[in-house]
Amino acid sequence: MHTLISIIMPVYNKEKYISRAIQSVLNQTYSEFELLIVDDASSDQSLNRVAEFSDPRIRVLRRLNPGPGGYAARNHGIREAKGTWVALLDADDAWFPEHLTQSMRIASEFPDIPILSAARMSEMGGKEKLDPFAKRFISQGPQILYFSDYLEFACKGLRAMGTNSILLKRESLYRDSIFPEGRTDRSGDLYTWVELLARMKLMVWSPHVASISYRDASHVSKNSTPSIELFREMVSDLKPYISSRDEKYLQLYANKMIKYAWLENKKQHMPVSLSQLPKSFFWAHDLFYCMKWTLISMLPFGLLESLRRRFLTDK
Repeated sequence: MHTLISIIMPVYNKEKYISRAIQSVLNQTYSEFELLIVDDASSDQSLNRVAEFSDPRIRVLRRLNPGPGGYAARNHGIREAKGTWVALLDADDAWFPEHLTQSMRIASEFPDIPILSAARMSEMGGKEKLDPFAKRFISQGPQILYFSDYLEFACKGLRAMGTNSILLKRESLYRDSIFPEGRTDRSGDLYTWVELLARMKLMVWSPHVASISYRDASHVSKNSTPSIELFREMVSDLKPYISSRDEKYLQLYANKMIKYAWLENKKQHMPVSLSQLPKSFFWAHDLFYCMKWTLISMLPFGLLESLRRRFLTDK
């Protein structure tokens, strides 16, 4: 008997895309799964599109109030999951047919590792591209990553985890609310990946291409911004679960995310004090980076945007 996989798909007003996402699940060559579609109080025809599918493996869960980022919907789906593994798929994206088969092959090869991920494709303007981590490692076979490995690569823009490629062993989860609902409107998944590794210790990355994200279809609210405080608090949140050496890597990564969140807030003209960026940084192991961005933050934002596009985008 095959292992059951619980697939969590939150949906909020995705009537144009959700049929494609569901069909990509039903097209999987691995058939032992349940698909939990968590409606986040959609006001369009999303549920009507879901009702067009009669597969008994589909369950629809409903929430009365939408939550930013789909974090509460994902957590609700995880609480209702019955499978040995939990997988995630956004309602405006899709899986390639062999994703679950390849993931279970990797799971059998590395039976003690509780986190699986894989290569990801994105499409924008009709052009497809692999994620940066996959570009570097897809020809080198599976990669085992510990906490510091993940952070070291992530600081360089090479993230080995993404929402549509990850599978989690359910019995290894430290709680059933792994996404930071109520703490941020955006980019909470980037916090979650770090917490997963801090608590669950290691992951294996598979060189198969799991998913395709349609950037033209993705919609982020104009008022939706990442939380500077969340990435500042990430260090104290995770300190009990990591070594002092790993805390150094975490602070370096937190600085990258704090700068990213600050930039996104400035883009949306959110009120950010002049002192918030330097006060949020961890200076001890990253003096040059913190000083550079503190000085940059004093520039007029229009000039900063122009400079960022030309010279200062982190690799």
